[in-house]
Amino acid sequence: MNAAVAQELWKGQIIDGKFPLLEWLGGSTHSAVFRTQLPGSSTQPAAIKLIRADRPDAAQQIACWRELVTLSHPNLLHVFHAGHCQMNGTPWLYVATEYAEENVDQVLPVRPLSITEVGDLLPPVLDTLAFLHSKNFVHARIKPSNICAVKNQLKLSVDSVHPVTQAFKPAFLTAYDAPESEVGNLSPAADIWSLGMTLVAAFDQRPLTWSRANTLDPVVPKSVPAPYGLIARECLRMNPADRCSMARIKDLMRQQVPQPKAIAPTQPKRKISFMPVLVALALVVIFIVAKFRHTSDSQPAPAAPVAGTEQQQAEQSPVAPAPPPSTADRKPAPDRKPTAYASRSDEIAKSPVKASTRPAVPVVETSPSAQGITKQVLPQVPFSARQTIHGKVRVKVQVAVDASGNVSSANLVVPGPSRYFARLALEASQQWKFQPTGVDGQPAPAHWLLEYRFGRSATEVTPVTVR
Repeated sequence: MNAAVAQELWKGQIIDGKFPLLEWLGGSTHSAVFRTQLPGSSTQPAAIKLIRADRPDAAQQIACWRELVTLSHPNLLHVFHAGHCQMNGTPWLYVATEYAEENVDQVLPVRPLSITEVGDLLPPVLDTLAFLHSKNFVHARIKPSNICAVKNQLKLSVDSVHPVTQAFKPAFLTAYDAPESEVGNLSPAADIWSLGMTLVAAFDQRPLTWSRANTLDPVVPKSVPAPYGLIARECLRMNPADRCSMARIKDLMRQQVPQPKAIAPTQPKRKISFMPVLVALALVVIFIVAKFRHTSDSQPAPAAPVAGTEQQQAEQSPVAPAPPPSTADRKPAPDRKPTAYASRSDEIAKSPVKASTRPAVPVVETSPSAQGITKQVLPQVPFSARQTIHGKVRVKVQVAVDASGNVSSANLVVPGPSRYFARLALEASQQWKFQPTGVDGQPAPAHWLLEYRFGRSATEVTPVTVR
């Protein structure tokens, strides 16, 4: 049964009596992925992947997934449970993992990653691969769609991870699969190949086109900047033994960090005696003190200042105020990192309430332009997530208000292109407060539409009543 049929027929079913199929996320003719919920938890989302059990490596696959339950790394999606199930009389294997909101493959169709973004992405990927290899595992499917974002943390998928001793042959081969993938004997060197192809795709928005029948190494395009072009070339060797190691990749990245300039040794200076200068200076000080005492004894003491004369004294003062700092000395903030991208739509004509990007209490008091609202809560967006925005990420949430002025329900009307920012807007909307019904003879509306506009510098929100 293919994914399209699974989407229509399986939604709402419960796998193994534990995991409800809530939302279809994707799949193929041999697999399907749904959003699900962990048993006993109503808040933590999870993902469940189902694959056909009528395959020769079914026993090995389920054993591997169960072994991954005990494997823990901060940049690896956590495996909660794995098992067997029956769907319409057909046996399936399933694995329930941590739910990822986004992945790099969702960004690349819109734009390439920047060199800063790749610099932030590569270290955690390398650390995770080093961890897997130290445990005698191979990831086997490093590619943009398997580099995920969970809240503000980058994580690798786990459904293809398997022991080095276990043969693994993908159902279909892509450019990300190393040449030796055809025979199924994968080693850590296969992950290095996939990493090199992922670097090319990050900058070129697509992987290289190459022939498995060719013995020559693929040619990395010049559009991949240093040091990543060199790293990709050393990763994409047809012979696994010729590929670079992760230590070599880290070394190439370190070489790009500017080193402090060496200070040239100075010639030794001739020693100078300051004693004659000090003696002369002491004589001058004694002369000035004696003259000051003589002058102060012969002149009357000055009168106390009169109120209102401070400005006149300031005008007569010979000391000029310090000039403002030159704009030429101000340096623009450097560009940083992305995971989400934005789209534009028409703005509602209302006075927006802005949230500063600096850490602050997220509660903003009512402004005159938002009558009927007693508390506005703006999403707290980390700096790293805010720098991923290009243009505006627009999310609309409709809230229902009860008689006491609290939000009784909140629903996404326009979720926007990013699940991450949609979740932030929804959580913030649930904390808003409105004037209770009948206060001062002015009943509050029962429904409001909150339009959030996430930008790089600030978050704006426009509250509009819904009649």
